[in-house]
Amino acid sequence: MITQDIQLFALPLGEQLTPSEWEALISVLPSDTLRKIKQYKLWQDCQRALLGSTLIRWALLPYCAEVLLHMTHDEYGRPSIAGHPHWQGDFNLSHSGDWIVLAVTTTGRIGIDIEEIKPVNKEIIHYALSEAELQLVSHQPLHVFYELWTLKEACFKTGLLPIQSPHLLDTIDIKRTRKDLSTQLIYLDQQHPVSICWNNESTAINVTLLTRQQLLQR
Repeated sequence: MITQDIQLFALPLGEQLTPSEWEALISVLPSDTLRKIKQYKLWQDCQRALLGSTLIRWALLPYCAEVLLHMTHDEYGRPSIAGHPHWQGDFNLSHSGDWIVLAVTTTGRIGIDIEEIKPVNKEIIHYALSEAELQLVSHQPLHVFYELWTLKEACFKTGLLPIQSPHLLDTIDIKRTRKDLSTQLIYLDQQHPVSICWNNESTAINVTLLTRQQLLQR
């Protein structure tokens, strides 16, 4: 495998975009992407979708010419670049609470998940975790559940594991048996853990905190 550092971009949701900021960001997006963004009713959801789509294009332009940057989605909604002659990498987007995050690798597959730590009922915990994971989080602080949950989602989102009910996917077993997969946990702040899963021999994850002004300037 080729060794390749992974790029992790983190962008805060921030205050509501001004009309001029909104117009500047949508001006470069394809019409089908714009239609999906406008389907959201709450400005926060609409803004997350807009900033997420913009962030993907912003991060991938150094690797792919604008004219060749065509997005496609698989049957599960996972985005990728379609038919680019030189792109052999992968990217994955996630958002929750105050943050939008994007992971990019130029080789292999990658998945990322972020969650905002907030109260959750026992039914959801039992739905989300395997028996071994339940034992691990028993009597542990709430953030331990979210660390496992983001890891599980990141593994799913690589597209390298079978799609099944969350409690049937055991991340403890995956770490033991899937030597081709690597994972890492990062906290953007005390309330937002981020898990990344990938299958190349990356030596480091480079984290870049962005502002909307940086997206507007490119």
